[in-house]
Amino acid sequence: MKYFYIILGTVVILVIIALVIILPPHFEKKQKQRDRSLGCLQYRQMLKESENSYLLNPNGKKWVRESMAAEGLRKDFGCTDVNNG
Repeated sequence: MKYFYIILGTVVILVIIALVIILPPHFEKKQKQRDRSLGCLQYRQMLKESENSYLLNPNGKKWVRESMAAEGLRKDFGCTDVNNG
């Protein structure tokens, strides 16, 4: 019975190590695929529009609406936040 626990513990440790090695590149690949999607392209365009609107009129509300719309697109499509890397 003692050997069973040793083998089981070894298998669990090997599975954990395999997951630590395999999962991060998999998630990075999926994020890059999302960032190339049409929704993320729309997010970046809307963010650029809000930045341009801010430069034209920092006190206006148009840039606020556009930035809120861009944030909604980012969340909906799971895009990488352009402002935070």
